[in-house]
Amino acid sequence: MCPRRLPDRNDRPAASSRLSTWSRKTMYPVAYLTREDQLAAAERLGVDIAVIKAVTAVEARGTGYIRNTDMPWILFEGHWFHRLTRGVYTDRYPHLSYPTWTKKFYKGGRGEYDRLIEAIGLCDEPDPALKSASWGLFQIMGFNHELAGFPDVRRFVNAMATSEGAQLDAFVSFVLAQPVMAEHLREKRWAEFAKRYNGPGYQQNQYDTKLAAEFTRARQQMTEAVIGESLAIERGDTAALQSALNVAIGANLVTDGWMGAKTKDAIALFQRREGLPDTGAVDPETASRLGVDLSAYG
Repeated sequence: MCPRRLPDRNDRPAASSRLSTWSRKTMYPVAYLTREDQLAAAERLGVDIAVIKAVTAVEARGTGYIRNTDMPWILFEGHWFHRLTRGVYTDRYPHLSYPTWTKKFYKGGRGEYDRLIEAIGLCDEPDPALKSASWGLFQIMGFNHELAGFPDVRRFVNAMATSEGAQLDAFVSFVLAQPVMAEHLREKRWAEFAKRYNGPGYQQNQYDTKLAAEFTRARQQMTEAVIGESLAIERGDTAALQSALNVAIGANLVTDGWMGAKTKDAIALFQRREGLPDTGAVDPETASRLGVDLSAYG
């Protein structure tokens, strides 16, 4: 519960200094989405994997973590903090607590953690602040932790920090908890799904047409991968490939999961050393010789 007596500003260290201390901790390896994650999600929802790829492309941020950190993307929503704390902080902390939605106080990236930590410091427990932020790839609000499959918001937040796979799993639970939304997704009724997931303003951002286009693109990409000799692999699997190349040939790649020029050059170098066609593209034989399991792409 939040305290009845408002604490004095001078009683607490600045949020920025606390975030700085937090940020100096040892970073954990970030686990990006893999094809295994997508297959598991598709099976739970009862949909084609292209549906998962389409929803991720449209509804997700592109990555579940702030660049070069192991901190999940968040957006602190002061209007929800106002509701959950009954407006007790609105007069003295108007940048954290306000009665109606506004983007005026957004800082983005790490700046949202400044706001979150300052809000946590106002209360006897972190829950109201944690519930007032949206988390991860799919920006699920903390107050929706039960719909996302977690009995309390702290376990939800911990899971969001674990991996993008856990973030996708929370999204699946969120959809399954609302059977009508799940049915719309299974039937690929994009407009109905987008209306429920994004709200009545979904048409302004053309979420339904974007979902349909991304689904078609994903199906085409997967068809081309089946009939071709190279694989378009997910970011988590690309990171595993980069790690394997570092071990095999000392490639010194950053394991960021992006298939850039340096990664392609390293693949080609490994292929030449193995007597394979040096295409620089990932194929089953190259992956097998690197010891990277891409059987999920079969």
